[in-house]
Parts: sequence; structure tokens; C-alpha cells
Amino acid sequence: MTAVPDIPRLYTALAECLATLLYARQLAPRYSARHSTVNSLIWMAGLAVFMQLTGSVPLVLWLPCMVAAIGSMYLFLWRTCETTPLEAGYYCARAFILAELAASVEWQLHCALWPQRTGRDPLAVLLLVLVYGALFAAVYWMEKRRSTQPAKLHITPLGMLMAVIMAITVFAVSNLSFVNNNEATMSIRYIRTLVDLAGVLILTVQHEQLRESALHSELTAMDDVLRRQYEQYRQSKENIKLINRRYHELKVQIATIRAERDQAKQDAALAAMESDIRRYEAENKTGNPVLDTLLTAKSLYCQQHGINMTCVADGKLLDFLSTGEICTIVGTALDNATESVAAEPDPEKKLIRVAIYAQNGFVMLRFENYCAQPVELGPDGLPLRSAHGGYDLKSVRAAAEAHGGTLTLHWENEWFTLRVLLPQKNEL
Repeated sequence: MTAVPDIPRLYTALAECLATLLYARQLAPRYSARHSTVNSLIWMAGLAVFMQLTGSVPLVLWLPCMVAAIGSMYLFLWRTCETTPLEAGYYCARAFILAELAASVEWQLHCALWPQRTGRDPLAVLLLVLVYGALFAAVYWMEKRRSTQPAKLHITPLGMLMAVIMAITVFAVSNLSFVNNNEATMSIRYIRTLVDLAGVLILTVQHEQLRESALHSELTAMDDVLRRQYEQYRQSKENIKLINRRYHELKVQIATIRAERDQAKQDAALAAMESDIRRYEAENKTGNPVLDTLLTAKSLYCQQHGINMTCVADGKLLDFLSTGEICTIVGTALDNATESVAAEPDPEKKLIRVAIYAQNGFVMLRFENYCAQPVELGPDGLPLRSAHGGYDLKSVRAAAEAHGGTLTLHWENEWFTLRVLLPQKNEL
């Protein structure tokens, strides 16, 4: 069969750069956008020069040169992205096989259309742009579509090792024919492309399994939050019944003491006690019994731990939410706030403010707490610090989005603010 030329080394370098940058976009950047762009350009230029200089090395040095190129891809992912060595190895394996597939498909089309033209020919360059552009754009679109519900993948040593072994196996099988033949033919090109395609599909299936496992873990954690908040609500409801009964007994005792004794100081003290009781009753009448129970329970917790919590809430605005949704949103937000201020050494700064009100056709739930240290937000918009949640706030966001609402977080002037905005339901 007619021999076809080898893939230009610059074509291979470009494929490796594009594949690496594609997967790097799925990871949080370690540096600023400008710094990352400069690093990317320097790395791409260095890899292109290296691949071009090693294009005519003997076969015995060809494999070490490929290992060096793959190593540069790994170091780029590890040093420029907020990632672990295991994650960098996993994504490097995926990027390398994708680059092999892109280079193989493009050059196979080139050899089928005009095998006599070199890689520097204008038509060859145009084909390169079209094929690489279409292939990497399609992969990017699929990766972006799958990440509409982002989940933090947990790459284990075994998961990374499987990806690396699969990449090595695919690379070895796809290039085995080139070792036994000095000249590549179209049939060998077909085999290489099919093997590379199989490798990409296998690694994609593995990635989907890891992603499904991560989503399942997050859903399980969110379900645990919901269960915990609901159990707290049920327990608080029973405790509040006992407290109300005890307050009623105190009222009876106050009336009895007042009837038996007629001293001015005792009357003043008893009047103050009775006023406190009435104030307690008024503070927890928001118009929504579930919200009343949650706020009362959290208020008692705050009193026991020296936390000053103030609340202005129209509970009737939350009637369209289920008991579980109110427990998730309000209970979790208050748990995060109390956990944050509990670490504050100054008792005067243990402050929490809660407000629930209507605003321009929406229901606003605002939770504010004093927080001296800035709260850094991750790529998903949730705090990186455990003091303000993680999985917990994901459950709040999921409950809000289920009703077409949003969750926003903000830290400014030593105050952390969590806002949940929900479309207001009009009662018929």
C-alpha cells in the first residue's frame, strides 16, 4: 500500500496544547487571568519548540521525548490549576488521548484528500483549523453541558491509575504498527484513529462514572442535611410545647403570689417577669408555625451561647414552601451563622440578624452575621471555609432553585450576608 507522511510535530504539539487547555478550564485557576494567560503562552511556545526540535530523533529516543511532552502537560495542569497531583494525572491522561485522536483524525483526512501536500500548505492549514476547531469545540460543548450541575470529583489513586493505564495502553496499541513498519499506510492510520477513539470513549465513560458517584455523594449529603433539619424541627416543636406549658404554669404562680402578697417591689418584679413572657410569645408569632418553631429553637440556642439574634419576619410569605424546605433554608442558614459567630471571642460581636420580607414581587430571606475574617468563595459561588457550610449551603441553593429562586453570598465590612430570593406566590 502507498505510504503516507507522518503527522507534523507542530500539529501534534498544537493538539496537545488545545486538549490540555480544554481540561484546564474545568479546574479552578491558581493564578489571575492575566498570569494564567502568560503562563499558557510560554508553555505552548516551549512545547512547540521542543516537539519541532525532536521531530527527527532516532526511534530509541522517540519514546523518551513523548514522555517529556506528556510530563510538561502534567506539570502545566498541576502548577497552574488548583488541583491535586492525582487530579492533574487524571486530566493529563484524558488530554493526551484526546490530543492523539485529534491529530490522527486531522492527518488522516489530510492524507485522504491531498497526500502530496505538506503541513505548511495553505489548504492543509485551513483543514487543520477546521478539524481541530470542530473537534475541540464539540468536546468543550459536551464537557460544558455535563457540568451544568457541577460536582467536585473525588479522584482516588485507583481512579487516576486506571486512567493512566488506559492512556498508556491506547497509546501503545495505536502506535504498535508504526514500530513494526518503517512507513505508515492508510490502513495503519485507520487503526490508530479507531484505537484513539475507543480510548477517548472509555475515558469518557470512566469520567461519567466518577461524576455520577460525585453527584450521588452530594445528593446523599444534602438529603442528610434535610433529614437533620427536619428532625431538629420536630424535636424543637416538642420542646417548645413543654416550654409553653411551663410558662403557663409560671403565669398561674405569679397570679397566686400576687394575690397573697402586696409588696411594691415584688409587684414590680412580677410585672417584669410577666412582660418578659409576653415578649417571648410575641417574638415567635410570625404567622407560619414551622418558622415560629425554628426561630424559637434557634433563639433559645443563641441565649444559651451568648449570641444576640434579632429577627423581623413575615412568616406568611413562606406558606408556599413545604416544611422540609423551610427547615432546609432557614434552619441551615441559621446553623451556619451560629457556627460562625460561636468562634468570635468578643461577646459584643456575636451578632446575627434575620429578615424575611416581600420585595418587588419576591420573597427575600436575609441572614447576616458578624464575621471578622473575609470569606473566600469557590468557583461554585459557595464558601471555601467550612464555617459557612459546603454541602449545607448547596442544599439551600437547591431548595431555592426548585422554586425558581437564587442564593447569593457576600462578605463586606466584617459582615457575612446570605440572601435567598424566591418568586412570591400570589394567593388566589
